[in-house]
Amino acid sequence: MTIGRTILLVAAALVALPGLAGAASFDRALLGAPQSATQADVTVSVAVPGAKEVEGIFGLPMIEKGIQPVHIEIANKGTAPLWYMPITTDETYFSPAEVAYRFHDRLDPDRSVENAKRVEDMAIRMSVAPGETVSGFVFTHLETGLKFVTVGMLKAGNEVDFRFIVPVAGPAYAAPPLDKDNLPGTEKAEVVDLPTLRARIEALPCCTTDASGSRNGDPLNLVVIGPGIDTLFPFVDRGWHLTEPLDIHSAIDTAKSFLVGTQYETSPVSPLYLFGRQQDIALQKARGSINERNHMRFWLTPMTYQGMKVWVGQISRDIGVELTDKSWYLTTHKIGPEVDFDRDYVLQDMLKAGAVEHFGYAKGVGVSTIADPRVNLTNDPYVTDGLRLVLMLTDDGGLVTGADSLEWEKLPLPAE
Repeated sequence: MTIGRTILLVAAALVALPGLAGAASFDRALLGAPQSATQADVTVSVAVPGAKEVEGIFGLPMIEKGIQPVHIEIANKGTAPLWYMPITTDETYFSPAEVAYRFHDRLDPDRSVENAKRVEDMAIRMSVAPGETVSGFVFTHLETGLKFVTVGMLKAGNEVDFRFIVPVAGPAYAAPPLDKDNLPGTEKAEVVDLPTLRARIEALPCCTTDASGSRNGDPLNLVVIGPGIDTLFPFVDRGWHLTEPLDIHSAIDTAKSFLVGTQYETSPVSPLYLFGRQQDIALQKARGSINERNHMRFWLTPMTYQGMKVWVGQISRDIGVELTDKSWYLTTHKIGPEVDFDRDYVLQDMLKAGAVEHFGYAKGVGVSTIADPRVNLTNDPYVTDGLRLVLMLTDDGGLVTGADSLEWEKLPLPAE
């Protein structure tokens, strides 16, 4: 029996039994402790089980295939129907049939039918009638450390979004997940007003450093102000991914991706230092291949503005990967020299996300020219007008239709 016929048989069975989706039973203790939130008359709960738990629920090693089931429960206590949109959770989520295809066994077609039917049965239904509670799984791409989960649905013609940040166990070689409730640098945070904020931003070091603090690295050309770790949601919405820790396994995967010329969406970044510690969080947006990506590193600063956290960061654009014998992981990325181009890309990206309330530029990096360029720790030269982009992002998860300029520093005009 072919996989195509298997899927057709399962689909036919499900059509004959409407409302079955999400009805299959399993030990809910395998979900762990779900996170829940309520808005008006809608309550949503989310859980992301680990690899062993997923195999216990489905009988399939989905995590090994890069598939991460997310369990979602939606309780509609209102009078209007809801329509859940899985695309808000993962833009390229797997269909149940696609998941089943990954585990098709040509030597045991009956088992394949059973697997496909179970996956279909446990997928969440998109419609939620008034007074109804619906639960099931959406099949997303694997992420480790922290998983940013959005559950978006239509209600009376309007989109309602629930957002969760779920610690997720990774492979054995992955670093422990960041503790989102105990972020570094927050123990003695200084509360600042707007003039003091500008002064503190301009007084920050120009650049990252090496571990000893004796050599300057990439410029600190970005400041993002927002509600703690939730600040990262607009970046995730725009296709940025948390990077994996740099270790022997991820280094080998990076080398493989470099040699084959494929994407590696969570490829690690090398450690850079500020405040005596390496980056708190690193994000990347893959482009054509591992040779081409935008990546950012962020450090939480010891100050808050209007109750929001202040992150200082570094962004650059990788334009190639080179093999090297100067580091144990054997590869290094080469950055594009026009780092202001990458800085302003972030502004466009966040404006596109509708997340910017205020933006502006502040001094602090220092000018680096083509005639006299500075270099980073891998001796890549870069040029910059010396300004930092400052972004104040929305703190309620809603879309912002307009963004106001802080009007601190004006970008220099291009030379004629």
